[in-house]
Amino acid sequence: MNPAQAGGQDLTNELLHALLGATDEQKHAALRGLRGQNPAEPHVAMPEPYLTLREVGRQLGVSPCSLWRWGVPGHKLGGRRRFRMSEVEAYLASDEFKQKVKELKRKRNGRAS
Repeated sequence: MNPAQAGGQDLTNELLHALLGATDEQKHAALRGLRGQNPAEPHVAMPEPYLTLREVGRQLGVSPCSLWRWGVPGHKLGGRRRFRMSEVEAYLASDEFKQKVKELKRKRNGRAS
């Protein structure tokens, strides 16, 4: 066994010894560190992307014009409107949206309130 192998084996033994005496929290932090994640923080999911109205429409199978007319919630980023799918889906399931649809149907049928 050459010195590099002996040094690696010593390191492995030291890691195993530390692992045996570690708490579960310490084990999780060490594992995150070995995976290249910040060991101080729990696993952080990727943030939800901002989408264009066209991308949202494509995913929902709805015209971007309809989404605009329905007043889906969005964010202004760099002077452009961007949308998060979770926020759009929550809006489309809301009572506010249902009321908006009723209002739009009344206007389309010539019975504006």
